[in-house]
Amino acid sequence: MTTNSWDKRFNKQEYIYGKEPNVFIQSMLHKHPSCDVLTIAEGEGRNAVYAAELGHSVTAWDYSSVGLDKLHQFAGSRNVKVKTELVDLTQKIAFKEDQWDMVISVFGHIGDAPVRQYLMDGIKKILRPGGVYIMEVYSGRQLPYRSGGGKDIRLLYTPFEVLHIFADGEIKHFYYGEVERHEGKLHNGLGHVIQLVAYKPH
Repeated sequence: MTTNSWDKRFNKQEYIYGKEPNVFIQSMLHKHPSCDVLTIAEGEGRNAVYAAELGHSVTAWDYSSVGLDKLHQFAGSRNVKVKTELVDLTQKIAFKEDQWDMVISVFGHIGDAPVRQYLMDGIKKILRPGGVYIMEVYSGRQLPYRSGGGKDIRLLYTPFEVLHIFADGEIKHFYYGEVERHEGKLHNGLGHVIQLVAYKPH
């Protein structure tokens, strides 16, 4: 029996966002040596499994037990292991300091601005000094594109909030604009995104 909307969405045989990693994540991950990686709002596991295939030690957080079950099936089919934790990112998690070398977020639209602020503050906390945060999310300009993402602008990111959280760190990459994405049935076509690669200060 499903318990939330994401369980219902993932409760089918197909992988609704596909099995290939996000193109931006793929382009960034190969530049980094093996390390401890956390993927958040990971869903069915396409990015976590890809990171594990590259030799990273990967933990995945998601709110859907159905999605995480499919992640384990997928990882098994690729002969890799991913640790999973059932985590509701809309709640105030007790983030522990200096746990991961890398945190990855792909289209993790999990709450309004205060929720996102708490989450991004937490991400900065759990990164080890010199750790990197890599994200691609839909911006507030995504609504007219009809190529994926939520329909509530309160769930979409602004450039300011993304840049502000790592203002004292080292921002290696920032992009605010259009990209083509073809990820399963639900992310298809031209969209408007924010990309960030930022390092926590040493």
